[in-house]
Amino acid sequence: MADTRIGIVKRIIWPAKASLFALIGGAVGLFGDLVNFFAEFLSADVLVLIFAVVTAVAGLLCFQRAFMVNAADDKAVDEVVQCTQCDAFRFGLFATAAFILLMLVGQGQSATEAVGRQLGLIKEDTAVIRDQVGDLHAMAQPQMIIDDPESAADHFNNAWIYQMMQRNSAKAFAEMQTLYANYAPKKLDAAQLYFDSGNAVKGRAQLVEDMQALARKTGDATLLVIAARAAPSAEAGDAMAAEAQKLDPELPFAWWDIMRPKPVKVGDMTQRGAAAQRDRFIAERETVEKFRALYGAYPAQHWFFLPQFAGDLETIARQQSESMANNIATYDDIASGRLADRVREEYRQKNR
Repeated sequence: MADTRIGIVKRIIWPAKASLFALIGGAVGLFGDLVNFFAEFLSADVLVLIFAVVTAVAGLLCFQRAFMVNAADDKAVDEVVQCTQCDAFRFGLFATAAFILLMLVGQGQSATEAVGRQLGLIKEDTAVIRDQVGDLHAMAQPQMIIDDPESAADHFNNAWIYQMMQRNSAKAFAEMQTLYANYAPKKLDAAQLYFDSGNAVKGRAQLVEDMQALARKTGDATLLVIAARAAPSAEAGDAMAAEAQKLDPELPFAWWDIMRPKPVKVGDMTQRGAAAQRDRFIAERETVEKFRALYGAYPAQHWFFLPQFAGDLETIARQQSESMANNIATYDDIASGRLADRVREEYRQKNR
């Protein structure tokens, strides 16, 4: 009799169409796993408890009928095995088994949740990498060639990269030629880059002549300022500077260029010689003060594409002006005879 009852239990748990129950029960278990992932109020433990309660209730009703049936009556046994309560028990049993298996895969949580967390980590790592790549791109942006330059600044950027980063003076000069063929930037570092790149691919004398012609064509006097630095003589440089002053009177570098200092002329120390030196310093100081007035009227980026490389020209000009003022006072004392008078008075006081 006991063996017969065990046989009925086996048929209830694993009937003739067990694969159908396993398939549907597994699908229900997977659905529960998905619900656990998307619904925060249902944890894996709660879902296991729900599946277990449903399975237990259905199993209780199923086995109650199974133990009351006549085991010798095959037709009655078949009716019990295929009853609604037993079907519900089997669905619940396979669903619970499937869900517990998925929990084991998820190491205590639902498998979908575990996979979701992993994907979340991957997503987080990807976001971090994206941010880092963005930072690297921002850092590299100033060193990147602009494929389709649309302004003088774009052409200067490309030429600067070719010259300074890639050490390709030919490409840099070609880019600067394109720049001046379409624009007159009036930036001193642009004219300097034109000279530096061109000096590597052309003869110096020819390059200076070309820069003079280009300045007259474009009205960009900064080309004359840079050309004057490379002039074959001081007189030729002075002539170019004078032309720059006429071409663009508002250009501060046309009046005073720290890279082209005046040669020091040592005259005699007579009153006449001192007066000449004083007058020369007065004239030079006037040009420095004119530079300061014009240069200080605009921010440095008005005069340079890359003002951070220009240095503090205002401070340098102020110091130069103050030094010249001291020289002017000294030579004026000599020229007026005041210095000689002080020396004689000090001598008389000492030898009294």
